[in-house]
Formats: sequence, C-alpha cells, structure tokens
Amino acid sequence: MRNDNYKLTQYSINQVLKYVESSQIAIPQLQRPFVWKGKQVRDLIDSLYQGYPIGYLIVWQNSNVRLKFGGKSFGKKILIDGQQRITALMAAIMGKEILDDKYQKRRIQIAFNPYATEDEERFAVYSAKHEADNRWIPDISVFFKKDFTYRKFESEYKMMNPDVDLRVLDQAVSQLKEIANNEVGVVELSFRLDIDVVTEIFIRINSQGKPLNQEDFAMSRISVNEELGGDLLQKAIDHFCHLSLCPEDGPALFEADADFSSTEYGRKIAWLKDYKQELYIPTYSDVLKTAFAYKYGKVKIADLVNLLSGKNPETKEVTIQFANQNFRKIREGIMDFMSEDNFRTFLSILEDGGYIKEKMIGSKGLMNGAYSMFLLMKEEGYTGDELASMTLRWYILNALTGRYQTSFENVVAKDFREVKEKGVKVYLSELERILLDESFFTEALPEKLKTTMIRSNSYGAYLAAMIKNGEMALFSKEKSMKDLVEEQVENSQLFPKVFLEKNGITSKDLYGQVANCIYMDKAVKTALKRKAPVEYLLKMEEEAETKLGKVLLTREEVLASLEVNAIPAETSDMTVADFEEFLYLRRKAMAEKIYTYYKSL
Repeated sequence: MRNDNYKLTQYSINQVLKYVESSQIAIPQLQRPFVWKGKQVRDLIDSLYQGYPIGYLIVWQNSNVRLKFGGKSFGKKILIDGQQRITALMAAIMGKEILDDKYQKRRIQIAFNPYATEDEERFAVYSAKHEADNRWIPDISVFFKKDFTYRKFESEYKMMNPDVDLRVLDQAVSQLKEIANNEVGVVELSFRLDIDVVTEIFIRINSQGKPLNQEDFAMSRISVNEELGGDLLQKAIDHFCHLSLCPEDGPALFEADADFSSTEYGRKIAWLKDYKQELYIPTYSDVLKTAFAYKYGKVKIADLVNLLSGKNPETKEVTIQFANQNFRKIREGIMDFMSEDNFRTFLSILEDGGYIKEKMIGSKGLMNGAYSMFLLMKEEGYTGDELASMTLRWYILNALTGRYQTSFENVVAKDFREVKEKGVKVYLSELERILLDESFFTEALPEKLKTTMIRSNSYGAYLAAMIKNGEMALFSKEKSMKDLVEEQVENSQLFPKVFLEKNGITSKDLYGQVANCIYMDKAVKTALKRKAPVEYLLKMEEEAETKLGKVLLTREEVLASLEVNAIPAETSDMTVADFEEFLYLRRKAMAEKIYTYYKSL
C-alpha cells in the first residue's frame, strides 16, 4: 500500500473526545452498536490509569459515508475502528448515556477508590455497595466536568473520611485526571480509498479483533443514495428492527422523528407499534440477507455491497446506472420484507403450524430462508391455504434435514435457480420426494432425536406437532402442550436424572436426551414426585381410575395420554436396565408423530 494512502498521528484522549463530540471525528452508520460489558469499560479506564496503551484508532476521510446522526461527512474523519473504546470513554469520562443492543439507554458509571491496596480493586462498575464505603467515589466523570473544583471535592471527601492522607488522595486524583492527556495512535486513511479497500485494511490491521460487518457497509451504501431515498430506507430498516423488539417505543420514536413518520417509509412500518410477537425478531442483517435472497438468490452481503457500489460482476465495470438499478431492486425486496401483510401472514402461518415460541426455532437463518421463499411464493401468486401449506413445509423440510448447515450460500443459490425455472410448488415436491421419504422418518430422524438440545429442530418439530393438533400435556385435563410452552415451564424427565444416576447412568448423552424429556403440568409433576415410570405407570394402567392431585384419570385416559405424548406402551414394564431401549422406542414414536404431522400439512 502506498504511503499517501494513510498516515500515523498521535492525539490525546481529551482531543479525540472533543473531536467526536464536535463531530470532527464522526461515527457513521456502518458502526456496530455498543456491545461492551461494564467490566470492559472498567478495565479500559484501569489500563489508562496504569499508563498502558489501548491500541490504534482507525479513521477515514470520505465524503460519501452517511453519519450516525444524519448528514454526510463532508471531509470529516470517519471512525472506522475504535467505536467501542471511544464510546466507553465518553460514557465513563464524559458521563454520556449509551444505546445498547437492546435499544435501551443506560449509563455505565465507573467508581474509583483512591486508597485501594494491592489486593483491592481501584476501579469498579458502580453498584449500591459503593455508596456504603465512603472511600469510593461513585462516578469518575465528576473529575472531568468543567465546573469541577478540587478543593471543594477534597473538603467534602475529608468530611466523610476524617482519617485519610490527603497527599495520597491528591496523587490518585491527579493520576486519574491525567488519563485525558494520554496519547492514542490514530491511523488516518486517505479519502481516495474505496470502502472495499477500507474493509480489507481494517481486517489486516485488526486481524485478531472482530471484523467489520459487510452488512454495516451495505447499510452505509444504502444510506448515501439520498437521490433515491436511501437515507430514509436505512432509517426504516433500523426502526423496523427496533420496533420488532420494542413496539412500545413506537409512539415516542415517531413523535421524536416527525419528518420521517410522514414519509412512505414511516407509514410503511407504523403498524409495528401495535404488534407484539416473540417468534422472529430480525436484525438489520436478517432484513438484508432475506431481501437479497428473495430478489437475487444470494446471501453473501459482500456481493450486495459490490452491486450497490455499481460494480457489474460480469464486466467488472463500475457505473452509477448499475448502482441505482440494484438499489431499486433491493429496496423493493426490503419494502416487501417490511410489509405488514407479508410479515404478519408469514408469522401467522408458522404459529398456526404450532411454532409459537422463538425457542422452537432452530436459527435465524432458517427463518430468513423461509421468509424469502414465502415472498417468492407470493410473487408467483400463491395465496391462502396453499401458501400456508408450502411455507410451513418449506421451513420444516429445511429444519429437519439441516440443508442450510453446510454450503449455505450454494444451497440458497441453487434453490433460487430451481424455483425460477420450475416454480416453488414443483421444486418443493421434488425436494420432499428426495429428502423426506419414509426412510428419513423411520431411520434418519430418530437418530437426529438423540440430541440433548431442547432447542433442536427435531424436538421443535415434535412440539409443533402436538401444538398444531391441540393435544394435552401428559396426564393433564386442563393444560395443553401449547399452554405449557407459552408458560415456558421447565422440561421434566420421564426417567429422573437422580434415579438414573443412583443406578449407574451418569452420562448426559443418555439421561439428557430429548427422548427422556417431557413437559408436565405442575400438579402432575408434583403428584409424580420424581418417581421413575416403573413406580407408577403399571399401577395406573391396571387400576380403573387413578388420581393425580386433583386430576382423576380412567385407565383409557392414561393409555391415551401416553400415546399422545409419544411414550411407548412398554414403558410401564421398564426398569433402569431398559433405559436405552426406552430412548430408542420413544425416539421412533416421536419421529412417527412428526411424520404424521408433516403429511397432514
């Protein structure tokens, strides 16, 4: 790299913070949210106090990058790497609030003990306990305020700590205040560099750190296209993701940004303020990936960045016409993603199919893939029951077979090509015939159910089958499986762990298998009192009526409940010696339930 592409400079911490506060060093949209923990902020302050270096910052002068709080950079220095450190310093030293990845504003307050001994903490994330010890100063930001008066502080501190040595206090406070004068190295990248080159430089310099997201660059590319409304589209994506997680923030958000609210983008997402769900909370990365897969059959966001930059993958030419063409196309995909009718209908299909909680969903990738295919189906003209059937089958097929777990990009690209050539209906039928034949459900799926992961796709499909069928929980007349999943009760074990361990089975791969898991109503769980099936099932099956707490069950109801919950009839005769046989039989029964469920769709 030529030397005129960058230069190295030293700035004091105080100077850098002033530059950021005055926007001479600007934070663009391509930055990630503040994700540091409080203890990381504490450690940074302690490093500065000890005089340790805190690494280089990287800034870039480029007039085309959209800034975080609106406007363009116009020659300002853009912070490319170091936002977490700078944000941490602004929070701790300047007392600024941060916006975390949950869209919540909060303070990170660092407390200071000037009399800390070698085995004591000198800095700590503030908590109530620091108020109880007069040696602790609850918030170091007081020392960096313009109106701070050391004599007044010293007098007040002395009143609360009569026996302190003021010379030690003065030395400690002076050392703390001096951190604002510590120098930090800054790599300043030339305005001549393209954003793709900036990405490469960042990755090479910061190879041990977390690389910049290509999604962040894609968002930046979208936002700078103001001529086509990119700044508003970028804001709509951010607000959509925010309101998907926190719809209650809608009124305040729209009131604070009245200009945006009156645009087509504001009107497009206004419905979210009245819609609460927990099944699919997309990030801006999910929005971009889904829209890109839907419109282009691709998921590699680096490709989207190049397309939005106007780089033709075939001719390698870069033109503004090609950039605008791709902007319009991805905008259409994003707007379809954010459509109330599309988003609500897609989630309703999954919920009607038994998928009612996020913990039943294997991954965001599965949801993104299913939503992109749902949008393609609607584009082909499918509606109503047929759309619902194919959407749910597409999701479950990919969840059960794990198609997206390897060569994800290639699988999505192939699906897109096949759908464009044959249509969704024909292609889905082909995949079902090849991947979900009877042997899959009798042989492969029981093996997948060997997992101990409650959040596995196979166990999620089993729960969905019970919920879709409206089936009741084990030995319950009041609580359905849907009730217990919604109430987020803990899974119980048919053969209790304590019982198994006492009898020599200590492997979690056995006692922790989902085939040994069961959701129980609290009253039923209390009545069984961690007993093994052999202790209660045989008696329940033989007696005309069985009472579990306040629940009275006939012999027929006991047998029916076992069948509904995929518990083998042989279980009543099984001892610990038969436990592995029990797991095998229950996995087969669970797989059969999923098979029947899938065929019903």
